[in-house]
Amino acid sequence: MDRESTLTAPRKYFASNKSGASADYGIIKFGNPDDHVITVHGFMDDAASCTEVVEALNTNACKETNGQQCLNPYSCIALNQ
Repeated sequence: MDRESTLTAPRKYFASNKSGASADYGIIKFGNPDDHVITVHGFMDDAASCTEVVEALNTNACKETNGQQCLNPYSCIALNQ
C-alpha cells in the first residue's frame, strides 16, 4: 500500500461512515490533515474526547522538550458530521 492510500483511507471511510451519534474526529499534527495520527470515534461526545487526548499529547510533547518548544502540535478535525 502506498503512502497516499494509507493517509486517505481513514478519511474516506469516515467521510461516509459515522460511528455513533456524534461526529468522528481525527487528531492531526501541526495542522496538516495528511499527518493524521489518531482517529477518535465511539464516544458519547467524540469532540470532547478528542480534546482530552490532544491535551494529553500536547502536554507530553512539551515535556519531551523540557518546556522549550511547547508548540501544541496536535489538534482535532471533524471527519464527518
